[in-house]
Amino acid sequence: MPTRKGRLTTLLELVRLPNVFTAPSDVAMGMAVSGVALTSSHAALLLASACAYAGGMALNDACDAPLDAHERPERPIPSGRISRASAFGVAAVLLGLSVGLAATSGLRPFVASLLLVGAIVFYDAVAKGTAAGPPVMASCRALNVGVGITLGALAWSALGAAAIVFAYVLVLTLVSRFEVMTAPVTLVRGAAAAFAVLLAVAVALFVLGWGARGAVGVVFLALLVLWIGPPLRAAIAEPAPRRIIGVIKATVLGIILVDAAFTSAARGLVAGAVVAALFVPAYVLGRRFASA
Repeated sequence: MPTRKGRLTTLLELVRLPNVFTAPSDVAMGMAVSGVALTSSHAALLLASACAYAGGMALNDACDAPLDAHERPERPIPSGRISRASAFGVAAVLLGLSVGLAATSGLRPFVASLLLVGAIVFYDAVAKGTAAGPPVMASCRALNVGVGITLGALAWSALGAAAIVFAYVLVLTLVSRFEVMTAPVTLVRGAAAAFAVLLAVAVALFVLGWGARGAVGVVFLALLVLWIGPPLRAAIAEPAPRRIIGVIKATVLGIILVDAAFTSAARGLVAGAVVAALFVPAYVLGRRFASA
């Protein structure tokens, strides 16, 4: 019989605990670019986003259990540490809790959360593994940013920030399809080039949306380049699965730095640093729990 500690560890691995911190950073950024200051009163909405991500990962593993039995036998379900039915139950509870928590912040966040959860379920149950998979996954992230935007004004700069997150995750998801096989080196090079273009467009949005003061967001984009550059170079040199997984892990955590950059451009360096602080527990926990 697994111990209580063992069951908790399995649950945290199922929901990809390190990556959970990337979800509330999206919401915080959405608030910032729509003109809303982050306060303690928004804790429920940030938690709603974290629950949506965790529930989505549990649902992902429950839906993928037959495939994982062959490709990823070390994951919680195929390794026998948790049943598939239990994983579905965890997903249902977390996704339901996400919607309930969002409802406490008002009608618009509630509706956005419903759309987000619907997109997560559609991706895991239907779209994943099809040509629609990457854009649907990217849409989940954009909708997560949208949960935060619903608290403020729907300005073009806010839509631009959500679009950058969409494109970033689209590229990431396309690369992630090769985590169990050798990727074409042209794909990895293309992904690196796409990330570079996205960062350049982000800088333009900083200045166009928030003037000269918006350029402070470049600080966090520079940190992002330093973070994702080495694994991308390693994958270009050797596009084997372990290198691709390294790119996936780095770029997923890099979402926090993208969010911090836009938050900084819209609300200042201190606000950006608050969002960037989520990178610390994500990184530390990533050394203990699986994140891909």
